[in-house]
Amino acid sequence: MTEEKDKALKEADTIRIYGRVSTPEQEGTIEGQVETVMKAIDTKTKKKVKIEVYSEQESGTKIDRPELQRMLADVKALHEANPKKKQLVVVRDIQRFTRDPYDLGELYNPIRRLDVPILSVNEPIITGTQKRPSPQSDLLAPILTAAGGAEVQTRLKQTLQGVARSRDAGIFAGTPLSLYPDDALEPRREQLRLLAAGVGQSEGSRRLGRSSGYWRKNRDVMAEYALAGVLDDWLNTIDLIRAMEQERGEGKGPKAGVKMKIVRRMTSGYLNDPVQFRDMVPTQADLDEYFSNFNLYKPKRKK
Repeated sequence: MTEEKDKALKEADTIRIYGRVSTPEQEGTIEGQVETVMKAIDTKTKKKVKIEVYSEQESGTKIDRPELQRMLADVKALHEANPKKKQLVVVRDIQRFTRDPYDLGELYNPIRRLDVPILSVNEPIITGTQKRPSPQSDLLAPILTAAGGAEVQTRLKQTLQGVARSRDAGIFAGTPLSLYPDDALEPRREQLRLLAAGVGQSEGSRRLGRSSGYWRKNRDVMAEYALAGVLDDWLNTIDLIRAMEQERGEGKGPKAGVKMKIVRRMTSGYLNDPVQFRDMVPTQADLDEYFSNFNLYKPKRKK
């Protein structure tokens, strides 16, 4: 396999390096991927070889990645312009190209017919083409791709299961509800007072110091909660937690106190959806319990 790789690198007129990460947190590793590939091919290529680099932050389970599609289009364009130019796609590992074995065939077959192989630096893989078959690599590539895809699906399933368990416990995974502890008046109660006084949207938004969009959204939400018979309990809970935040520190953001973060976490399901969690109205005793014994309610994370 090493000889096949070396031969492909020495024959290539154009090498297209593709790097990919899935999340913003991994973005810095794209440079590392490209550096790894460059070092691996440095002494094995022609002196006049042209090297093009394509990189992006996209999920490997997506088939319509912009940089990947641009690279595949460039391969086809050069082949149409000069079929004698030998091209080679190089990745650090085959899962950079895709994490779905079904997509591997769909993405690769068009350039395979142009006799452009994919070379994986970290694996014994250089995919076969019509003129140069490689049965070993063509068997191994989808196996390694499927292994990566299975890992992604397992993590997704675990995440969804974790979210479901949290929701059953009244813990909401989305953006926490802002309780505006720095405001002199709780804006939802103030909006109710203004609505009862017949104040319209424009004037009401101005008095609240909020946008008209905020006014409309909260008006509709509170109307829904009133119809469901949960509005009073919801507003009372907001008052309780807001008072704790004003006294002990807001329960969200990087500088928030851990104890109040736990209070907000344990009440997040009710605050965000009091209709679904109407049977889980937290009392002051509940809030004090979460605050005092916060270690019991911290999410358990595997080391």
